[in-house]
Amino acid sequence: MSHANKFVIRTYHRIPVRCVAYYLGGDFLGKGTVINLCRNGFRILGDHQVVPGMELVVRLTLPDKDEPVEIQRVVVRWVRGLLFGGKIMTMSPEGEERVGTFLSARLRAYCAST
Repeated sequence: MSHANKFVIRTYHRIPVRCVAYYLGGDFLGKGTVINLCRNGFRILGDHQVVPGMELVVRLTLPDKDEPVEIQRVVVRWVRGLLFGGKIMTMSPEGEERVGTFLSARLRAYCAST
């Protein structure tokens, strides 16, 4: 079995969101909407084509504050047209805390509504 076909269980639940993100890769700047997010990755519908394995810098605007969260290193895991999944590889401790706090609040709100 090749590594590309290996089944991997996610360690976090993805939370549905609608957040603006800018992604920078080498010689382009793309803009997109993050449609789900977890502590170590996201799904985004963008306006610039990427390929699996590409490394990006991402600025994510969460609705809790105006200041974006900068994710220093994201690796593109899969692509379907302009929709792609990114794995967060490097983010500051402050960014990790902010994303974690945001996701916890969203999860609590979701659980309270069901």
